[in-house]
Amino acid sequence: MGLAGNNSKKTLSACGVMKKMKLYFKTATLTAIVVFLFIVSFAVGFTITLERWKVKSEKDIKGKNVTQIAYINKDIESRIADNTLFVVRKYFKGCGHVIEEKKIVPKEYVGMSKQDFKNMFAGWEIDAFSSKYVVISRVFEGFCPNHFIISIKDGRVAIFYSQPVDGDTLKLITPISIENLPEQEVNDLKKGIVVNSFEDAIKIIEDFGS
Repeated sequence: MGLAGNNSKKTLSACGVMKKMKLYFKTATLTAIVVFLFIVSFAVGFTITLERWKVKSEKDIKGKNVTQIAYINKDIESRIADNTLFVVRKYFKGCGHVIEEKKIVPKEYVGMSKQDFKNMFAGWEIDAFSSKYVVISRVFEGFCPNHFIISIKDGRVAIFYSQPVDGDTLKLITPISIENLPEQEVNDLKKGIVVNSFEDAIKIIEDFGS
């Protein structure tokens, strides 16, 4: 009886272990299935979201100009459009004035990149560059075109443009000979008398002739 009882206990113990193992494997299998389904669901959801974003981005880009697209894709390089504002700034050392010109960019510049523009305008600074506006600047010696210079030409008092006009700086030659002028006035004329307008130049010359 003792031996039979021990064998019976061992059999019951083994059955208990088997049941526990079966329960463990069932639990592990169920957990694995749940994790797998979660991963699959996440992957599918992410793929769908990515495709929707891609389609939306393509729709956003379609029909927009260069500037608008740049906000969607910053890798796109800005280029000059047919309505780009072109601003040219000239700084003159002689008088300290700045001459600024604004106009719509010429058609031959449309489509150019910033590097294209640098190559075309060598010696100029590119202060701003976008499809909306382009600003370039440069420093010049002498005086701005708003000034005139009274000096000497062929022994007579003459008026000159401060900057060449049609390739020439001479405005007019007066009949006043420097031979009839005081030495100091002649020296001033040799240095060049800068005035702010053509009218101012005429007034000074009238004083020479008096």
